[in-house]
Amino acid sequence: MSIAKNSWSAFDDDTAKIYLDGYGHPSERSKLLMGSILKELFGDTRFHLADFGCGNGHLCQFFRDQGLTLKYTGWDFSTSLLNAARARYAGSDDTVFVEGDIQDPDLQGEPADIVLFSHVLETLESPGASLAAARNMAPRIMIRFFEPPADRHDTAVLRMLDVGPGQKQEPYLRRSFSTDHYDLLLHHIGCKSVDIHQVQSDKDQVHVVQL
Repeated sequence: MSIAKNSWSAFDDDTAKIYLDGYGHPSERSKLLMGSILKELFGDTRFHLADFGCGNGHLCQFFRDQGLTLKYTGWDFSTSLLNAARARYAGSDDTVFVEGDIQDPDLQGEPADIVLFSHVLETLESPGASLAAARNMAPRIMIRFFEPPADRHDTAVLRMLDVGPGQKQEPYLRRSFSTDHYDLLLHHIGCKSVDIHQVQSDKDQVHVVQL
C-alpha cells in the first residue's frame, strides 16, 4: 500500500469524525474564496462538483452554506473518513461518497462540471496521475494549495499525521512544487489557461484550470 493510502486510511472512527472540521482553519478565507469563485462560475445554476480527497466531507455542507446549489460527489480512499462523511451528510441523491483511488488515471466516475483538490494535491505521491483522472472527469479543475507553487526546487518531505488517540501517528507526504514542475503537470493534462485567485495577505492560492 502506498504512503498516501496507508496514512489517510489509518484514522480510527472517532478521530475521522472530527479531523477535518477544524483542519485548515487558518485558511478559512481561502475556503470562502473557493465558494465565491464557484458562485462566479456557476451562479444559481445547479452544478456537479467532484471533491478529490474529500476526507470526512466537510466541504459538502460548507459550500451549501455559501448558497451554492450543487450535486456533490466526494472521492477518497480512506474507509474511516468516508464512513464519517456518509453518517453526517449522505441521504440524498445530491450527496454521494465514493471509495476510490484518486491517483488512478483511469478512475471511472460520473462526469462532473468541476473537480476540486483542496489541500490534497501536495499530499499525493502521484499528483500527475490524479490530475489526469480529474481531466477525464471534468472540463475544469480547482486547486487550493496549502502553500502556493513558487519558484523553487521540488521537495517532498515526510510528516506525521495524527490518526487516533494515544499519540497514534502515520507518515504522510508533503510536497512543494517548483513553478516548472507544476507547469509541466498542467501541460500534460492539456491545460488551456489558469485563473489564479488569492486573498490579500493569505498564503493560500486557488487555481482554476481550464481544459
